[in-house]
Amino acid sequence: MTNPLALPCARLLLDWLNTRYDASFVISDASGDAIVATDGARRAGVYVGPLWDDDALWDERLRAMELRLSGDGSFVLWVPPQANVPVDEPEAGEFVRLVQDAAATLEPGARTEVLFPRPVRLSKQREEGGYASVTGALGRWWTRITEKVQGTFSVNASAVHRITHDGEKREQLWEWIGTLSQGVSVGQAAEFDVDEAWTLQRLPADAPSGFTLIGAPPSIDPTEGIVIRRAARKRLAAANEALTALDVDLRAVALAAIYEYAELETAGAAIKALDPSFFSGAQIVAVLADGDVRPTFAPPALP
Repeated sequence: MTNPLALPCARLLLDWLNTRYDASFVISDASGDAIVATDGARRAGVYVGPLWDDDALWDERLRAMELRLSGDGSFVLWVPPQANVPVDEPEAGEFVRLVQDAAATLEPGARTEVLFPRPVRLSKQREEGGYASVTGALGRWWTRITEKVQGTFSVNASAVHRITHDGEKREQLWEWIGTLSQGVSVGQAAEFDVDEAWTLQRLPADAPSGFTLIGAPPSIDPTEGIVIRRAARKRLAAANEALTALDVDLRAVALAAIYEYAELETAGAAIKALDPSFFSGAQIVAVLADGDVRPTFAPPALP
């Protein structure tokens, strides 16, 4: 088993499967291209693949950071779209400290967010108007920021790739930006930090200790439809080959995808639009995004 995502992603899918179908699958063999699990009466094969192209240098960076991280438990850290993992000091050391601090109190099966401060620049162009042009992860909420400012502003948040999923904390941020903007004159700017929030989850207690970082190379946009469709065809073809060779009762595919939040996931729709022969060898196809399992195809009951 050379795929570093295989075990943690298979465990996430199996936990979801056990909850949805009131089953009790546990991994029995992780030595091949697909993982085999059993609940005593049935055997399931699980194939795991990412919805982006392989990049040896990026994978090496992720694996190197995983080796620096330590904790009592099995953890998955989801890297937001186009975000990077530091290798140079002191940034890498600070990254390790923040991740391990967040993991220290996390219970099995729970999740949290690791907060990394990122610089943001708020500039005022005109007194007239009530408009904010926003780049980066804050751009999704440009209308909320616009509602809070008087005048015309630009907000450069290109260093931020994901903010908290907590709606109340987001609203507090918009209010704070609005208050800050009142002290900025035309032609001037204010610089401040915003917390970039990465999802960290702890797997069940029976999982081996260690960290897995799941993320696409920052040079690509992993939410781009062309990237998703190309990777999906490749992974599903490999899944068919690996799963049909197994003597199992149930065949499942877990495809790791990178989105800011799981509810923004569009990979499932892209997969459904493919030729059905690509997923003919599996009864379950699910997209794993930001710590959640989102089924694309799933039977009403297990065989």
